[in-house]
Amino acid sequence: MFPVIGRYDEVFKIEIEGWCFGISNYPGEVSAAVVHRIIRELASAFQAAIEHNVVFDILEMSAKFSESARCQIHPEEIAMAMVAQLPNPAILTEEQQCVLGQILDKVDQAYNGALENFYKRWNLGVRDAA
Repeated sequence: MFPVIGRYDEVFKIEIEGWCFGISNYPGEVSAAVVHRIIRELASAFQAAIEHNVVFDILEMSAKFSESARCQIHPEEIAMAMVAQLPNPAILTEEQQCVLGQILDKVDQAYNGALENFYKRWNLGVRDAA
């Protein structure tokens, strides 16, 4: 386990809580499209957290997002959407790749195939960049 850089874990937690608060106070029914858009917005926060050695729990976050959305979206769907927003390991340092691995491992244990989906997306990203 690597030490968190600059207490970024606190910043990350506040950002996630803020989004959950916003979702739970959204007027009317929260659609899957709204939640997926928010998750896409979190891609840069996920990368920054990993760069600061924050091993965040996607399963816990997806459960909070689902609860905030009044259980309109299943936590597994949210978790897979979050996995899809994780950064390409090729742009991370070895230490950051280890942090990413710890994040992915827990999700893959809960939802078999999460790691495979991540690598499919990563391979597509590499091909597109070439």
